[in-house]
Parts: sequence; structure tokens; C-alpha cells
Amino acid sequence: MLSLDPVTINDTDTVWKLRNDVATRRELGLKVVSYSECLDWVANIVEGKSEDTLLLAKDDKIGIVGFVILNPHLKDSFYIKVSIGSAFRGNGHGRRAIRLANAHMKGLGAKKLVAEIRGENYKALFAFEDNGYSETGTFIHGPIKTEYLIYEWTAG
Repeated sequence: MLSLDPVTINDTDTVWKLRNDVATRRELGLKVVSYSECLDWVANIVEGKSEDTLLLAKDDKIGIVGFVILNPHLKDSFYIKVSIGSAFRGNGHGRRAIRLANAHMKGLGAKKLVAEIRGENYKALFAFEDNGYSETGTFIHGPIKTEYLIYEWTAG
């Protein structure tokens, strides 16, 4: 069974390793971060100094398998980024993490979640669609002009 739990300072090492995973960085468009940068980021979230929300996807048998980042977008709207560690992909953790994040944010009063997904990342596109997200637009980003699809979920 999968759960989403708020990050703690003790999770920093695991977050750092997952955050710097090559597949994670490619999917989320992130640069490599040092351990101290990750520690500062996690500490700011834990201490309430950051607007980011970081939830860890935990499998009750395996442990931490990934994370969900939620960033404020507009009033009652948040960006959602989901990453499952390379070793744990293909087992439905991403779909379950998205479903749990939707419920978590709805419980906090969020009206909309927005995901920006690389066009060729079909597994992510399907995972978001399976959780009630709809495509609302596209944009091109980066030096190699990568197409991203904008998917939105509205609380009902």
C-alpha cells in the first residue's frame, strides 16, 4: 500500500538521491543539486519557510519510492510534479501517488492542480489521465525545443 507523508529532515539523504536520479532530473527538468542545497530545500519546507510542499511516496513494504512536489501556481491552484525512483517504476506507484496527491490537496482547499509533462512521456500522460487530468495546452521549452503538454485536474 502506498501513502504520501510530509518530508522530515531525516529524509534528506533519500530525497537527495531520488532528486538527483538521472530519470527524475530528465522528467522534471531539474539540475543536479548538492547535498547542502537539498538539505536547505528540505529544511525550508519542514520549517514552513518555503511555499513548496514535498510529500514522500512510501510503500509499506519497500519504503520511500518517490516524491510529489506541489508549488503554488495561482489562487487555489498548484503545480504538481511526481517522480518515482528508477528502480521502482512500472508498479503503479506514480498513479497511486497522483491519486493521493489529488485527495491531499483537495482536502487543503485546492481547486486545481496543473502538471507539465514532456510529450513523449506516455506513461506519465496516461497516469495523469487515469486520475482525472485533461490536456489543456502545450508549450515548447529548452534548447532542443521539447514539447510539453499541460494537464489540469479540477477538484469536483
